[in-house]
Amino acid sequence: MNVVENEAQLVNDACHGSLDAFESLVKLYEPRIRRMIYGMTQDVQLTQDLCQDTFLAAYRALPRMEDKDLRFAPWLYRIALNLVRSEWRRHKHIKMVPFSSPLVNDDSSFDDQQGEDFLVSNEHFEEQVMQRELVRRTLAQLPESSAMCLLLDAEGFSYNEIAEALQDSLSAVRSRLSRARQAFQRIYSRLDQEGR
Repeated sequence: MNVVENEAQLVNDACHGSLDAFESLVKLYEPRIRRMIYGMTQDVQLTQDLCQDTFLAAYRALPRMEDKDLRFAPWLYRIALNLVRSEWRRHKHIKMVPFSSPLVNDDSSFDDQQGEDFLVSNEHFEEQVMQRELVRRTLAQLPESSAMCLLLDAEGFSYNEIAEALQDSLSAVRSRLSRARQAFQRIYSRLDQEGR
């Protein structure tokens, strides 16, 4: 049984109380949720806590979603984003750095040393450190909603899925993404020029 092809059935079963179905959904989405949260927090422990809280909140809410047309991925990402926002408001300590190392494409890999191993193992260490820092500084200067749109876009979400995750209209997401890309380019270029 291919999990991706049967996601709708797994969601339906999980809504009806199937622990096996929910566990399959966790196995499918946990690496993605974890990567997104870590990209925003750069804190392994906080990422683990928020990821666990995301799935706990989803598990508790699933019975109420029975008989509704639930698009699971955007709904789950919305839960995670709301938890990150709440944590940020509570503690004001989350750094917005939503891109993980470009060489890490395996959804199942995530450990404490991931970022450091990537930097140490590559032959262009200095250049990559500078690029990562430049991206981090650029994203930090963007409004939170713009950075989140860019993050979800980088994760491969469609405009519709981004709109659903952010609880916004499709036209607002298209507009925000367009402005965010332009602002990112402008800020990145300016910071790059200043750094030379």
